[in-house]
Amino acid sequence: MNLRWTTVFALLLLGAVATVTGLQQLSWHSIAALRWDALKPYAVVVAGGMFFAEICSRWLGIHRLAAGGIVATGIALTTGTTGALLVVAWIALASHVVGSTVLTVWSKRSDGPSVLISVLVGAVIYGSLIGLAAHRPINYPGVYAMALALPVVFGWRQVRAALLSMKTFARSKSTSWLDLLIVGVALLHFVLGLMPETGHDALASHLFIPAHLAARHAWGFDVSLYAWAVMPMMGDWLFSLGYMLAGEAGARLVNVGFVLANCCLVRELVLWAGGSRAGAKWGALLLLTTPLTLLESSSLYIESVWAAFAVAGALSLFRALQRDGQRPADIRAAAILLGGALAAKAITLAILPGLFIVFLARFRLWATKASAGRFARALGLFGLVGCVPYLTAWVLTRNPLFPYFNEIFRSKLWPLANFQDSRWTKGFKWDTLYQATFHSEVFLESWPGASGFQWLLLLLPAVVLVAHKGKQRALAILFAGALSAVVTFQSIAYLRYIFPAFVLMAALIAAAFSQPENTFPIGKRALWIAGSVVILLNLVFLRSATHYGDIGAQPLLSSTGREAFVRQRLPIRSAVDLVNKLNLDDAPVAVFSSPLGAGLHADALYPSWYNLSFERAVSGADSTDAMAKALVFAGSDYLILDGAWGTPAQRKLIEAASDPVAEFVPIAVRRVKEQYRFAQELLRNPEFAGDDGWQLSPHMPDRSVGRISVDVAAVATQQIPVVAGRRYKNSATSVCDAQPTQGRLQVNWMDAKGRFVATNIQVFECTAEAKSHSMKVRAPRKAATAVVYASGQTTIPVTFSEVSFKQ
Repeated sequence: MNLRWTTVFALLLLGAVATVTGLQQLSWHSIAALRWDALKPYAVVVAGGMFFAEICSRWLGIHRLAAGGIVATGIALTTGTTGALLVVAWIALASHVVGSTVLTVWSKRSDGPSVLISVLVGAVIYGSLIGLAAHRPINYPGVYAMALALPVVFGWRQVRAALLSMKTFARSKSTSWLDLLIVGVALLHFVLGLMPETGHDALASHLFIPAHLAARHAWGFDVSLYAWAVMPMMGDWLFSLGYMLAGEAGARLVNVGFVLANCCLVRELVLWAGGSRAGAKWGALLLLTTPLTLLESSSLYIESVWAAFAVAGALSLFRALQRDGQRPADIRAAAILLGGALAAKAITLAILPGLFIVFLARFRLWATKASAGRFARALGLFGLVGCVPYLTAWVLTRNPLFPYFNEIFRSKLWPLANFQDSRWTKGFKWDTLYQATFHSEVFLESWPGASGFQWLLLLLPAVVLVAHKGKQRALAILFAGALSAVVTFQSIAYLRYIFPAFVLMAALIAAAFSQPENTFPIGKRALWIAGSVVILLNLVFLRSATHYGDIGAQPLLSSTGREAFVRQRLPIRSAVDLVNKLNLDDAPVAVFSSPLGAGLHADALYPSWYNLSFERAVSGADSTDAMAKALVFAGSDYLILDGAWGTPAQRKLIEAASDPVAEFVPIAVRRVKEQYRFAQELLRNPEFAGDDGWQLSPHMPDRSVGRISVDVAAVATQQIPVVAGRRYKNSATSVCDAQPTQGRLQVNWMDAKGRFVATNIQVFECTAEAKSHSMKVRAPRKAATAVVYASGQTTIPVTFSEVSFKQ
């Protein structure tokens, strides 16, 4: 036994001692995620999935992974989500065609990238296009379906080749029990994806944006309503693709698809680094059983999308820098994928330094005129894909990272302070791996064990195994993953933000443990025993990273059970559904609760850092009238109130300013009292006591104190400032003594430069009996002023005794 294996054994022993010590110090009874009632549904799904997959594999004579796909299809049929599953498969096929076409269209070489890389490149392109389309009201299911159908139709040869490849794989033999374990755990992730969404971040933004895009057909990028409205949203745009065509289940299965894509990337990384096929499968299983990975499947987080793009981009860059020849497709793939990662999350900037250093270390391979030109063009492609959200933020706010680093960029739309999440610490210390394993709650909203147990038992032995000459590929993975984690932790020590490092390190460990050079029998056996122990511990602690991992038969098998589950777990979602039915003009809805407004058709008004102006108005309200004024000025008609929100005094003011509509304990739906709505007159001389404020036509049929006669050509107008998004009430009292005719309520909306934006018109019948008519309007986006009309619809005069415009 040489020095290297002696060191490996010593580190394995040290890791085992640290792990046993940490496990002994845990308060097992206080960790809800470790109770059998919490783990039992998981055990049933994993065991049941493995059982049916094995039966299917033997009966049909197909690969176990293919049998797992059939079992997933059966689950989808049983739960009524077949459409969502088909949509995700459709997205994958269309993305493959688009990605492979973009990567090979200018290449003279026939050896293109793998199907997985093509799919991910196509996903980046689709996400980028949706991000651009979100600025305009063109986001409809038909448009999205057409965008997915055209590549499949015109790229039918590629689709056919991909399907034949899948058929060939399905007919191959599966001799490894690792395949069956992978199928069981993967099906668990799949079933979790079919459950109703209950996650905080998802309901606040990652599901809110797709639902808003589907209901309003555009995203407002309005930082006055949502401070995060211009943050990078590549993941949300891709969730929107699934949501637009298959609803919530479609969005959640897109997320699960990206989680599984990360596992496939582990396999590709292991094989690229010289590991065995068994090691590649074990690496995928390691990532699947890591509790943090389950967190990504249990709710709509964007780290699954971000990590897939970042890791696939890193792999493509590594391939472009290898000695056995550059492929232009790899260079382009690296640029597009890393650009997609940057467009998904700004913290991608913590990953780039490690990749750049690897790039510089391989300068002899690209320091030629031809290669340098390719990489220069790739850099431009990277900027084109990755910088769009930051350019959008700069144009709208003058801060490309809004609301972060505003002390530097000094946007007028945010306080001159650097926005920070004070819940988490900073820095990477000597005991961080131990702390992240057994005190995960310091690094994530979780229980102990959330990071998995591979960091103490397996990481350091893996580093020793690859730390010698000839292991440059594994060392590149190690360097990129480790440096990205350390750099990220210097800014914020939060586990979700180093998920790409989790993927890279799972590949590193698997590659190190399955190197052909590992011929020492005892050492090889010790490594795989340690690996098995880690998988077992990860399975025991599988729920420790998530609070949203419940699995139940009723919400899966029936819509009634789903509604009951949602009402019990998150009654605010039932409140949102009711408000959508009542709030027919989509007036902004004040949400005095946790910001879980996903599915709301209207804009949500959150009295928090999301909406600082509304927060200040609500916090400063010291009377019922002041609270009502804050609601009315924000344009709110309906509101949602949590019985535990704010202080008792604040809740009392809100209740006094509104009437109850319905209650989903502890959530109540209320409506601003009629006496407070449209109470402030904005027009001067609404009863025509004088001409002040009005612009009168010189050819008016009649003008006297208290009345004015107009027709279609001779009108009276008054221009007043308005606030975009706010609701107003335009009313008028008229009479037609001479003969009946038609009058008109009209409001023209103008922007800050006096350019026409939109108009609201309502025609009414005018008779000899004086009557009042009204219409409620909302100032459209970009509206700065309103031109209010007193006008007839014909040449027959209409006499107005009052024209009003109230907020």
